[in-house]
Amino acid sequence: MYDGHRRAPVALSVVGSLILGFVAGCAGAGGSGPVDEVSADTNYTTVTGSLVVGDPMSNPRPTVEALPPAVTELPLSLDGARFPGASPVGVTDVVFAESAAVEFRLAGNGPVSYTVRYVDEAIRYGTSEPLAVPGRSVLQVDLSGTSTDSDDTFSPYAGPERVRGDAESTIVSADFLADPGGISQAFIGVAADRPAFTVTTTEEPAAVVVTVEN
Repeated sequence: MYDGHRRAPVALSVVGSLILGFVAGCAGAGGSGPVDEVSADTNYTTVTGSLVVGDPMSNPRPTVEALPPAVTELPLSLDGARFPGASPVGVTDVVFAESAAVEFRLAGNGPVSYTVRYVDEAIRYGTSEPLAVPGRSVLQVDLSGTSTDSDDTFSPYAGPERVRGDAESTIVSADFLADPGGISQAFIGVAADRPAFTVTTTEEPAAVVVTVEN
């Protein structure tokens, strides 16, 4: 009799373990399993702004008063990205400023808007194929209101498509892709995992400068 009383708690314990295991299994099957967490340090910053290049009033055609909108997502169509009333503005050069900045030099007469943010993949507008960009993270730069047309006042950037930084540079490379529809794109390969960045503009020469924190 005493042996029976000693075994009863053991038997109940085994049954309880089976029940708990069954309940846990059902919870997992219901889709409430572990969820991947996003690091609090992940940089989702988006910087937008505008600048006026040259003297839009020098153009005999009527100029647009409003600046072109910043590009925050893939547009359904690139038609109209360049404003017909504005004088052509284009990127004439892509220059590494020291080891932590890329300068997109502009010329012409008219307004340009920019949007800069980190992306998971470098995908050119109008395509679905990702571009292989060296580095640990990718900064996408969109310049809206630019032109690839030749003009008496400037010559559009002619390459190379990829500009590489120094071996010790914070910025590994910069790929520049001009679109005739009015949006020029650049993908900046950064050596670190989404460090902070700033975007500034200059007048002489007119440029958008993206600087990555060391």
